[in-house]
Amino acid sequence: MARRSFLVLVALLLGSTTINYVDRQVLSVLAPVLRDEFAMSNEEYAWVVNAFMVSYAVSMPLAGWVLDRIGVGRGLLLSVVWWSAAGMFTALAQGPGSLAVARAALAVGQSGAWPAFAKATAIWVPPQWSSMVIGICNSGSSFGSMIAPPFVVWLTGRWGWRAAFVITGALGFIWVAAFELFRRATPPMRESVASPFRSQSGVVGWQRLLAFRQTWIVFVCRFLADPIWYFYVFWIPEFLARERGLSLAAVGAVAWIPFLVSAIANFVPGVLAQRLTAWGWSVGNVRRFLMLIGAAGSPLGLAAVHAQTIAMTMTFICVAIFFWMIWSVTVQTLPGDFFPQQAVASVYGLGGLGSTLGSVLATWLVGKTLDWTHSYEPVFLGLALLMPVAFVVGMAVMGRLQPLKQEELLSP
Repeated sequence: MARRSFLVLVALLLGSTTINYVDRQVLSVLAPVLRDEFAMSNEEYAWVVNAFMVSYAVSMPLAGWVLDRIGVGRGLLLSVVWWSAAGMFTALAQGPGSLAVARAALAVGQSGAWPAFAKATAIWVPPQWSSMVIGICNSGSSFGSMIAPPFVVWLTGRWGWRAAFVITGALGFIWVAAFELFRRATPPMRESVASPFRSQSGVVGWQRLLAFRQTWIVFVCRFLADPIWYFYVFWIPEFLARERGLSLAAVGAVAWIPFLVSAIANFVPGVLAQRLTAWGWSVGNVRRFLMLIGAAGSPLGLAAVHAQTIAMTMTFICVAIFFWMIWSVTVQTLPGDFFPQQAVASVYGLGGLGSTLGSVLATWLVGKTLDWTHSYEPVFLGLALLMPVAFVVGMAVMGRLQPLKQEELLSP
């Protein structure tokens, strides 16, 4: 692929993840408004969030399986069309039940975005640049989360909350048109999908992938640590509104800041990996070191719940997200490190299953804890413990694992 086409591809993949998170964040930005309109408790709001998360958990492995069989291009187009339509239909919600159904439908489409760019990176990006490209594409979660608060607040103030869902959902159809034009003009985009991994019994399935510790390291690390990110995505506007007394406009003015920090943090692992590799570090040692940095720094977010000012609250939230993002980008690089390209999306999907299962459990606990204690302090304390535990368990699972070869996957 020519350099210009490669850069356009990366930009389009970044665009897909950015729009993904704009659509995902509409709910959390509007949570104070929707909770008042539909009279939702903390636990009921948690159930709406978990409708998305459970659907996402089920859909992520399926998305990876589909992408490994129909290809990145067609799979990603299907994914974006689905979630954009679901995002627009959320405007028809009449209460917590219909809101939960709409968010569950959104999750089915959105589950394809991350396995898609992970697979695209494994196919087209040299290994020494994989962390950087993963970081660029993954930063769409940060850009989308950063754009959504002021944009959604502005749309709501001008046309109402239902219009916010319609307009943000429509963004995906614009992206689909641009991506389809690019695919038609770029022959290398038409990757071969006719010969995925096969054994004597057919296509290598999830049960075979689950036989390898290389799969479980991704699953476990995401199960234990990703609830931190989803807490910040889905609960921070609520935290700022209920605990710090901010209006919807004030939430929109500051809630984007942590995600600007996370966007910057997305590039840190790639830069550090390049530098450490140039100094002679092995890929495995680079990944372990970056995961250690993330696990050591993220617990500082606990101080946010004790901060006396909005400025200090946001500072500690930003610190926590910065270090969590270093961890996340590194863990998301592992499927490409350990597996041949044909299996990357499937392994990434299984990792996504771990992420969402852990986050579903954590979201439910957050809602129950808040309704029971009426305090965010135990919530932030629990989050502070997750990263160190994830690192210890993850390193125990990882050991001295080596990349798998195709014949190892195919052998009985």
